Amino acid sequence: MAKKEEHDGHDRFDDLTSALDDVLDPSLDVLDAMDRVIDACVRFTSATEAGIVLADADSTLHVIASTSERSSDAEEAQLGTNEGSCLDCYRSGKTIDVPDVTTHADVWPTFAQTMRDRGLTGTFAEPIRLRAATIGSLCIFADHDRGHDDRDVVLLQLLADAASAALARQRGAGPLRTLDEQVADAIEARVTVEQAKGALAHRRGVRIDEAFQLIRRAGQGAGRGLREVAEDIVRGGADLTSVD
Repeated sequence: MAKKEEHDGHDRFDDLTSALDDVLDPSLDVLDAMDRVIDACVRFTSATEAGIVLADADSTLHVIASTSERSSDAEEAQLGTNEGSCLDCYRSGKTIDVPDVTTHADVWPTFAQTMRDRGLTGTFAEPIRLRAATIGSLCIFADHDRGHDDRDVVLLQLLADAASAALARQRGAGPLRTLDEQVADAIEARVTVEQAKGALAHRRGVRIDEAFQLIRRAGQGAGRGLREVAEDIVRGGADLTSVD
């Protein structure tokens, strides 16, 4: 059973149109565009969590976006142990759909254990492509073993394509002229956001996930990017009390 089938009588495909427009906003930097992709994954499909990994100039994958700490842990576990759905997807350039990771515990032992420890069961990964090359993957995680229905799969494919389109569109509109420059910039921005999450969690006495949501809401409410808000926290000591 998929969740979020309809929204106030509107088919979720119709609702997705506005989300795709948001992703393709050329004023966004890579970090914010990818964050909007994963947010749409969770809002419009049966995914519980989502994340994106992109390859740098040396073909090393990096976590660029994640909906929560547990999705980040699931992604980092894959990169640290060289096993898991997002890696297999990137290497093969094919969709990886595993509704229950225990069925792959022999080939993904550490990843399967990390998923269980984080209360996650299923994973789905869709390649992010640019022309003929696979440049990363959109990674989906679920707390159930029902898998994803056909509508989910089509929506996830559209969102993976939107991630690629956002990279191409921003490169045409902004100062970063190559994919490698975009990925390097996104990695640098994510480091700043991670620092801000820790600093804000300490200042406010909240969990890391809550700190990230405060950063997200602060940016959305003021029309600012994640990096800009994060820099205010890290360098300016902001505590985002106005977001409460």
